[in-house]
Amino acid sequence: MRKRQALAIAMFALALLAVATPSANAQFTYTVLHTFTGSSDGVYPSPLIRDAEGNLYGTAEAGGNTLCDFGCGLVFKIPPAGNFTDLYDFTAGNNGVYPIAGVVQDKTGNLYGTTQGSGFFGLSVLFKLTRGGKETSYDPTGSIGDLASPLALDEKGNAYGESPYGGTPNCGWDRNELGCGTLFKMTPNGKFTIIHTFDGTDGMNPQGGLVRDAKGNFYGAAFFGGIRSCTTTGNGHDEPGCGTIFKIDVNGKYTVLHTFTGHKDGAGPQGLIIDSEVNLYGIAQNGGNHGGNGHLYGLGTIFKVDKSGKFSVLFTFTPNITGSVGYANLLVRDSKGNLYGAKQYDGAHNAGCLFRIDTRGTYTDLFDFATHVAGENEEGFFPVGIVLGSAGDFYGSMELGGSSGFGTVFQIKP
Repeated sequence: MRKRQALAIAMFALALLAVATPSANAQFTYTVLHTFTGSSDGVYPSPLIRDAEGNLYGTAEAGGNTLCDFGCGLVFKIPPAGNFTDLYDFTAGNNGVYPIAGVVQDKTGNLYGTTQGSGFFGLSVLFKLTRGGKETSYDPTGSIGDLASPLALDEKGNAYGESPYGGTPNCGWDRNELGCGTLFKMTPNGKFTIIHTFDGTDGMNPQGGLVRDAKGNFYGAAFFGGIRSCTTTGNGHDEPGCGTIFKIDVNGKYTVLHTFTGHKDGAGPQGLIIDSEVNLYGIAQNGGNHGGNGHLYGLGTIFKVDKSGKFSVLFTFTPNITGSVGYANLLVRDSKGNLYGAKQYDGAHNAGCLFRIDTRGTYTDLFDFATHVAGENEEGFFPVGIVLGSAGDFYGSMELGGSSGFGTVFQIKP
């Protein structure tokens, strides 16, 4: 879920009382690997990735050098030994500022990502950071506004991404008269091509990043758009359409795999993950259960789209599980088929939790995040993403909290 949307929900959620949830597994241990101080090490970390050697990589939205107010943001690494390393500080100008999406890594170890703006002509940029620390910025021609989703790469080194408000301004759906969004491709030499422009009926505001199957087809989610009479909330207000799941095949053909109705299937899909059999999984922020406590838009669902395109709901959040919406964008899946995610509110301390949906669709609260008082605690709060470790453990980032209030990177292990 994008940051401005999440913080708008936070103002509502913090006014709610904690709700009863299943007991968390007391055998898990939580360790803070790094606390962001708001200075040279950054502010507000993004979701992480983890490489085969156990190194963690991410971005910090601000902090780093002092060329921008509060710093321009940076790219960091935390190796298994736990020593935080600042890999690169953004400097504004043509190389961008304020990254909020996570990075992706190619097979040679280069990192790719996006910044929100202040690059070429003040727009967002794509960047490549080599293992040696050389940064190159690229101008995503045709995008509008910030780029807030991670990129996807193919074996030829092409990068693929989403511009949530790209395309023709005032597409007729967005209340701010922006575009409905675009999907784009960038070649290794920096040439950009728009591969799809959304018109609202096929989706609006693509986010969460694209995923790729072994044949080269791409899949993704648009948070809004689809059925115009269906509305869901995001970015602090409601918008037309409850979202779509889509596919772009190797020939560039765009197909809507599912259009959300806002009812049992959910509304507002936040992004997708993919397994080796080309099954897709994701969280819909709203829809599902609309019962009680003023949950006008529903509390969300976890869904699957199989390789044939069949959509199914694996789990529906209900008032006895959660009192509010607010989920880290993407799930993770283990080798047994269990799905894991992070709630940003509720749990035993009303500070969110790590949860599991097993292959039978059973929900388990595995670990409740620590309470915070007036936005302060040592462990951090407001999880923005988790990744699996190699020994049944989990790593993640908290956007807020920690001893300085600017977020943490953590490990949860059995």
